[in-house]
Amino acid sequence: MNRRWTAFTAADVQYLADHTPVEQYSTAPLQKGEYMPAFTSRLNGRTVTITFDDGQALTYAFRDTHRLTWTGSDGLTHEEYCQIVEAPGDDRVLFVQHYCAGSAPPTAHTLILDFGTGLATVCIASIGVPESAREVSRTFRFGLMDGYPDPGYRHGFTRDLVGKAILWTYNEQEGYRIKHIYSSPLYYTYMMWNAEAGTRWVASNPADYIKINDDLYVFSFVEERQAGTQGLFLINLRTLHDVGSFFGVHIHGIECYVFGAKGEYVSRPDLN
Repeated sequence: MNRRWTAFTAADVQYLADHTPVEQYSTAPLQKGEYMPAFTSRLNGRTVTITFDDGQALTYAFRDTHRLTWTGSDGLTHEEYCQIVEAPGDDRVLFVQHYCAGSAPPTAHTLILDFGTGLATVCIASIGVPESAREVSRTFRFGLMDGYPDPGYRHGFTRDLVGKAILWTYNEQEGYRIKHIYSSPLYYTYMMWNAEAGTRWVASNPADYIKINDDLYVFSFVEERQAGTQGLFLINLRTLHDVGSFFGVHIHGIECYVFGAKGEYVSRPDLN
């Protein structure tokens, strides 16, 4: 798998990113399942400023359902296409995904905005690491939205998911399912299988786990030494539904889109 991608250079990745239209990078077969959430217009007309503990800030102005502008601490403002959905089972929390058009290296932002507490988690993901031009690296930042009293804590990394295994279904008709095993604080294992062909695929990858509240958790991974893609999921452990996004590059261009699934707890060692 590693050798398969050695031909990709940083210039190749940048070219693909710069030449992938919104209509292409923002859609995928995963969105056609029964559990794909509806995009929401609840943020239309709102402006949200997230301040981090180091004093830096991001300001987001939501123009309509799929259009926002954001301004960083450098004062530069950018207009982007976005996808916004409600957290499963908790309409106080919104999930915002967007690609940063024209960014070099190609970069995407994921926002988890908790309007119940005022807390926010921001994932800033970029394509390219020293070992691989196509592998995604990311940074998580935790902050407070302006206008809310400081609760004295932030969203943060957790071990609450470690030891659990969930079988996620994205499309009932096509039987598209993936088993996630949250195997350690820094890694997870996933399993895919094709019953018709009698084949299985198993791999482990770096992962991060973040607690939003007692029900909602962020789970994120990078397909290290594989396709290099980042997956980020907002999971409701009470309802066993999630929303999520993928960000990365493949031979046809970049991908940056939102999807949804339902889950069921399963045995960790079960291969069926």
